Amino acid sequence: MKKTYLTSALMLATLSGSLLAQTLVTVNGQAIDSSVIDAQIKAIRADNSQVQDSPSLRQNLTERQVLSTVVGQEAKRLKLDQSAEYKQALEQARATTKQNGAEKKPHFKTEWAVFEGDLLGQAYAAHIARQNPVQEKDIKAAYDDFNKYYKGSQEVQLGEIITRSNADAEKAIADLRAKKSFASVVNQYSIDERAKQAGGIASDYLPLKDLQQSAPPLYEAVKDLKKGSYTAKPLQNGNLYGVFYINDRRNVEIPAYEQIKNNIGNDLQAARIDAAIQSLLQKADIKPAK
Repeated sequence: MKKTYLTSALMLATLSGSLLAQTLVTVNGQAIDSSVIDAQIKAIRADNSQVQDSPSLRQNLTERQVLSTVVGQEAKRLKLDQSAEYKQALEQARATTKQNGAEKKPHFKTEWAVFEGDLLGQAYAAHIARQNPVQEKDIKAAYDDFNKYYKGSQEVQLGEIITRSNADAEKAIADLRAKKSFASVVNQYSIDERAKQAGGIASDYLPLKDLQQSAPPLYEAVKDLKKGSYTAKPLQNGNLYGVFYINDRRNVEIPAYEQIKNNIGNDLQAARIDAAIQSLLQKADIKPAK
């Protein structure tokens, strides 16, 4: 079942979850009842009363429960819950809850069920990592690809002025043309209070290669701008308008292999674990309630 279908179907199923306890979805024949989601929401609100019960929250929790159930079923099929490592982790957690009094909390049963599901997920992830470990050659190949991709490219440090109207964005551009400082223009026109505190300049540099993939319109607007230049026209994103400024521009410095090999290895392993979980989801018989 594709995730897009699962998401839309679960949304319909969870809308009435608070009205009457009922099965929201079955996962390989195992029912997930609305009372489970109700209990999770009560536990969340007990910790933070500002969190509101809403259809989107119910949908997110139901999707998480589906994922936990699918992975938990596979972990139990592999008997990972019977391993000494899993039992030890469970016993240690139980001892900690007794020691700090957490087991006396009104919603402890619900929180413990979520914890057990998460622990089974961790056991399954560790199993995949053992069965399909990342090797040095895999890391080197990924580093070579990384090196080739970014070699000879540049990165930029952007400033941005976000406004609610095109007219305000045009005024900001006019002030920049009049040689007013970027910081003063940000303070006058930007609606982003946090950006104002930083003078409108982001602390991080963005590789243009990444911008090209993630935000093509912004990439096209800034790719040829020199340091100290800004976009000649506002960029619209929904109901907001942006003016972007090149605070700095430099060549991408590619870290040495030894500096980032552990990060690459972790990313590759995480990708393999995610692929295994996605495969479980694709094969699972997930039936939202009608």
